[in-house]
Amino acid sequence: MPPGLRFRLCLLIALFASGAPAFAQSILLDHRTATYGNPLKTGGAQSPTATTLNTRTLVTFNALPAEGDFEVLGQIDVHSRWFGTTSKAMKLLAEKSKFIGGNAVVESRVWLAPAFPAMIAPHGSGIAVRINDQKLLESLADSASTWE
Repeated sequence: MPPGLRFRLCLLIALFASGAPAFAQSILLDHRTATYGNPLKTGGAQSPTATTLNTRTLVTFNALPAEGDFEVLGQIDVHSRWFGTTSKAMKLLAEKSKFIGGNAVVESRVWLAPAFPAMIAPHGSGIAVRINDQKLLESLADSASTWE
């Protein structure tokens, strides 16, 4: 029997012998140590309030002012495992900020980088912030910012 055929036969037998769970996840991942995306660093952040869940989140490249009525929740990082544009990374940043109780992401960066299984996928980072002053929140928005 040719070596290539022997390998394929062994792989097929291993898949069927291990049962249905082999089809539920990649055989390349060890289920005990695999992580799917970045772990959420909550760093003392509170759960989202009803007001942050029902509002849009500002994602901006601007920095916070030195003073103001806001609370910095922490650094957040996101990435997609599939194709997309940088606007998808901005949406992911907004979702993650909203999840930990923020209504803005400041000093954000978005880029495309290699990812598996996609060749190139959107990535992003920024600082999640809960801004309590609506005027301050609106003053951070500019033409490069998005409301998600």
